[in-house]
Amino acid sequence: MIKGIYDAASGMVPRMLKQETISNNLANVNTPGYKRESVFLRQLTSAQARVAKTESEWQTPMVDKIYTDFSKGSIERTGDPLNFAIDGDGFFVVETPDGEAFTRNGNFHLNPEGTLMTSDGLPVLSDGGRIEAPGGELSIDPDGTIKIEGNEFGRLLLADFEKPYQLEKTAAGIYKPAPEANRIEVEFAYVRQGYLEKANVDIIREMVDMIESYRNYESDQKAIQILDESLAKTVNQVGRVQ
Repeated sequence: MIKGIYDAASGMVPRMLKQETISNNLANVNTPGYKRESVFLRQLTSAQARVAKTESEWQTPMVDKIYTDFSKGSIERTGDPLNFAIDGDGFFVVETPDGEAFTRNGNFHLNPEGTLMTSDGLPVLSDGGRIEAPGGELSIDPDGTIKIEGNEFGRLLLADFEKPYQLEKTAAGIYKPAPEANRIEVEFAYVRQGYLEKANVDIIREMVDMIESYRNYESDQKAIQILDESLAKTVNQVGRVQ
């Protein structure tokens, strides 16, 4: 009976995490370049439990892990000359206090000094450093060539990594490579000015997952309540016999 309570409780914890993850996906449905997250749940098999000698099989909790779905979102025309989308693989490279970081969110703007920045205020990088356009007339060709008032400035810096991506999210849409990530050249990509990549979040799918997860959580909660009541009755009966 105690085992049943533990099993039900161990299933509730990762479902809480799943609810939080789904809520975060829905909150970022309008964030350009956002990549949805999901929770991977599984119960360790008997063979794996036997390897872990420190716990008996029934004490082994569910394993949960958040992973990011890096599939591409649809590309939408905005007409804003400071909006950019990558049609293909790779990431924009931005400057942070801790070094380079990477994003698919091309919702850029020029700060008062004319530096091209992300919506979070991070400088966007070219192969020569920050992109400065004090006059405000900036264009980027599909091959990444940057032109400021008609003059070539360099090339927009794009980067990619070996798949599956080993990237760690530091903020909404900003990623840092894990130590094991291998950076590679971008093989195929076009830069589309006046467009944004939408979040790859399917609202209907997220809502269905949220309802299913909540119902499973409720089921585990009711199971604990029933088992707890049964355990209380058993204890009372033992007490009366004594």
